[in-house]
Amino acid sequence: MEKIYSGKRKNYIVGALLILLLVFVLWFITAENAKQVITEYSSEYVALAELPSQLSFTYYEEEEWEQKLKEVLHKDNLNGRLNYGNLEQILEQLSVQEYIKYEKGFFGKVVPRSEWNEVYQQVLDLLDTDQQVTIENLVFLTEDDQATGKRLTQKGYLQVGKGVDYFHYYDMYQVYRKDDTIIGISGECQETVTLENVFIHSAQDEKVEVLYEKQKILLDIEGLTEEITDTICDLEWTDKKVTALYKKEEKISGKVLSFDEEQIEISGYGVLKHNGKLKVYKTYGTVEELDESKLVIGNLQADFVVAEKQVCGIILQEPATIENIRVLLLNEENGTYHKDPIFVTDAEGTVIVGKKKKKIQPGQVLKAADFFGKKTEYMKIVLKDKNGRIYFSEKDGQYTSLGYRGTMEIRKYPEGYGVVNELLLEQYLYGVVPSEMPASYEREALCTQAVCARSYACIHLMRGDYAALGAHVDDSTNYQVYNKQEEDPNTCLAVDDTVGEVVKYQGEAAEAYFFSTSCGYTGDMGVWNIGQTEGNGYLQGISMMSDESEPDISDEKKFASFIKDQEVDAFDSDSPYFRWQAKLASDKIEAMNAVIVARYQANAQNVQIFKEDGTEATEVDIPGFGALKSISVEERGSGGCIKRLRIAYEKGTVDLLSEYNIRSVLGAGVVKITDRNGQPVEMTLLPSAYCAIEPAEGGYTLYGGGYGHGIGMSQNGANGMAKAGMKYVDILMKFYHGITIENIYNEEK
Repeated sequence: MEKIYSGKRKNYIVGALLILLLVFVLWFITAENAKQVITEYSSEYVALAELPSQLSFTYYEEEEWEQKLKEVLHKDNLNGRLNYGNLEQILEQLSVQEYIKYEKGFFGKVVPRSEWNEVYQQVLDLLDTDQQVTIENLVFLTEDDQATGKRLTQKGYLQVGKGVDYFHYYDMYQVYRKDDTIIGISGECQETVTLENVFIHSAQDEKVEVLYEKQKILLDIEGLTEEITDTICDLEWTDKKVTALYKKEEKISGKVLSFDEEQIEISGYGVLKHNGKLKVYKTYGTVEELDESKLVIGNLQADFVVAEKQVCGIILQEPATIENIRVLLLNEENGTYHKDPIFVTDAEGTVIVGKKKKKIQPGQVLKAADFFGKKTEYMKIVLKDKNGRIYFSEKDGQYTSLGYRGTMEIRKYPEGYGVVNELLLEQYLYGVVPSEMPASYEREALCTQAVCARSYACIHLMRGDYAALGAHVDDSTNYQVYNKQEEDPNTCLAVDDTVGEVVKYQGEAAEAYFFSTSCGYTGDMGVWNIGQTEGNGYLQGISMMSDESEPDISDEKKFASFIKDQEVDAFDSDSPYFRWQAKLASDKIEAMNAVIVARYQANAQNVQIFKEDGTEATEVDIPGFGALKSISVEERGSGGCIKRLRIAYEKGTVDLLSEYNIRSVLGAGVVKITDRNGQPVEMTLLPSAYCAIEPAEGGYTLYGGGYGHGIGMSQNGANGMAKAGMKYVDILMKFYHGITIENIYNEEK
């Protein structure tokens, strides 16, 4: 009996060992397979690596899901594929297991992608309350961009979530998308996908070169025999092939007058809709896609491809011709819109409203509201005589402004009327130069101002800051003051003598900054807490001494000695602002604090606030800092401008950077300013940040020099140089390093 029993026991042991060995082998194979990375898409299963991205719309981040699924993978996963055991655990993690319906399978059985899609849709219905996730059909136009990790599709560049990137050139998938990221794949796309408004540069012999999202892409189109050049088309993909091409052949030509995110105004055609992003292609020189910021309004003749009364694309066959500038005329409070503008002219002309034209006579009162009906959005006043002028006026025709050359355009907006004056660039300068520099200055100085003003205008012609309102610039100090002083023969002659000339640096029009008066030195971009770069290398501080000497201002004592010296002989020492003095009262600290708070809110980078223990603070802490202890200069820039000003309190400190912040805060504490001649000056902004600060009874005395920011050209300095016999080109070369003076009208197209 014992032997029989013993034999059975041995058999049981051997059998158990074999089973354990088999389990171990299966576990080993499973573990090894689980380490394999799934790199190809399958409709039969979903890789676990896809799920962290796909579930990232929930309360767990993608990285948290990665960790959770790693734990699942080590327990019971086969080949890194989603199985029913995993599915249950995921639903438990989401706390939705009681609400999701699906046919449950064997614990280790792989979940088909179609089954997962049904479950995932239920999860979206329950948890994606903000509808972050959308389902879209995409065709992939490029391989992975190594620099950005993005893929180009017919809907632009999209990021791809981890574990989801199975996409190859021409692949078509139905995907789950959250914002600009593909987070999952529903399946292969079975529908037709359309790429709208793509620019075809050339097409022949079944090869098509297209421009899309600034990339040149070469496509194969089987059976295409027609030659196509520089045309906007729609392309259709089916089953990973281009199966149809639709040319958009309706074109209109004109100039862009204004544009925004929904519509574009074209000369001769009025306002047309577009699809939210203007596609602009240039065909001269190198063929390329441009940003819509390159649409130079008012000066750019273009072809507009139109379909169903909507602009599909813009084709530029030649560069913009810089000729006209469009100026937004602000209202009396420097606001954008006019409530009820009224105009008169001193010459015969025409009012254009839509397609209708009405002749007008000199002195005829033109009330804008009378010309606008329910559907009217635009009117234009055009004069017969090019020397005629258009004026803002009262109801009785009495002028309320200086006269404007060119044409006047009035547009109606919900906020009021926008008024734009379009005129030749050179005529615009007739109204700018006398508004920016006294006409009594030397001819060569006026010429420098004309070149600087033209350079500035050209830069903003290309930027189109006011494109939505049909303008390049406005008429205030936001850009250049325009038509606030009568035209003068001297300033007009300076414009004519320099016609077309601009300051260029490294081949591009340069921002020719200027200011009123120096202290004997100019500064560089450090004045604005901006580092010197290759692009602004032409802006460097220089000595303004008449004898070209460079007084020593290397420390506070030496700078104070220099700035107090009334006998310094500089090119702009005749100006009453060359030297000035101010009294700052310590009891004005609350007014100074208010300005500190405002400047901090405007740009916290240039206002650094610290508590008593040295930890960083914000503007809300300033009222608790207590009384003023001291004001001191911590750092000066080239030419002596204060770069860092420290205001110390009983329980904290504030460091101010940037000349404007320093002038604003100190100006709020000043009770008296006198110029070089001892005459009182009324201003809330300190004349400049070129000053020495010394304790005095009841506060501080500021010994300063100059007026303005101190970067670029000193206008009074330029006048002094002109008096000394220097020509305008030499004056500009002295203020701006490494520049050239070039004529925009002589440039090769």
